[in-house]
Amino acid sequence: MRAKFEEKSYEGYFNSELDRRSEIYFPLGQVQEGNFGFDATAFSRNRRMWRRLGFPFWFFPPFRGVELREIADEMEHYLGIEIDDVPSMKSNLLFQYKKPEYITMSTGSEWKYWNEPYYRYNIYQEQQNLLMHIHNTIGSKVFVVYASPAIHEVNELVRIHRNRQIIEYSNFKKASELNGHHRNTYINAGTFSIACSEKEKIENFDLISELNKLSETIRKTENDNNRIFIKDFSRSIVSLVNEDKHFAEPFKMLNETISKYEKFELLYSFLSMINFRQLTGIQWLIKV
Repeated sequence: MRAKFEEKSYEGYFNSELDRRSEIYFPLGQVQEGNFGFDATAFSRNRRMWRRLGFPFWFFPPFRGVELREIADEMEHYLGIEIDDVPSMKSNLLFQYKKPEYITMSTGSEWKYWNEPYYRYNIYQEQQNLLMHIHNTIGSKVFVVYASPAIHEVNELVRIHRNRQIIEYSNFKKASELNGHHRNTYINAGTFSIACSEKEKIENFDLISELNKLSETIRKTENDNNRIFIKDFSRSIVSLVNEDKHFAEPFKMLNETISKYEKFELLYSFLSMINFRQLTGIQWLIKV
């Protein structure tokens, strides 16, 4: 059976706990929708609409509106101040969250490996190919991980969230460890997994310890400049996705809608990564 909660609920709880327990920076647009302060924009001269909103007019609309260029200028300024206030950025993290199935019957394909109820999630080849392309190309600058909870009831999820134990109840596997497999299975968070189709035992790792090591093991950017760090990584991801046979075309179409912001380099970098997140489901975070 499928876990009885939304994947987004797990993501949100995981992110909030990770924020408290490790020096993580959540880039704009990655944690919640509406970081720009609005979900959609429109300009109307329709008198009936404005009357229903409580702003009747005869000749001119009650608000003159704001040029998108002005908004872009303001956002570029805001982003620059925000990332300058963040300590030196050291490495990028990409999380692929997985909502598992909870297998309780002996007819489950992998029951013979566990002989007790277990969790499993599918590894989609298109996503895995992209994750491996990123890992193989810029692996020294990014940590690529699958995260899946050893939880299947929503009341259990909420209880564990309230106890701040989401990370302890999550199973983590590096994308590189799951290459060549189509499923991963586990019985709880802190032990090994068995990946399939060719059975392979994969040991678990401590996420917080791994993240803390990143400060020492992954080299800093040459000039230690957060703005350049953000723009360089975004450009790398855009380039790699544009080479991917499955995601390239829809990604290019999404980025065409933000092409007018290209001259605003920071804003464009974040918008490109928002498109990356929406298309692939891959969460971008930064270790500082």
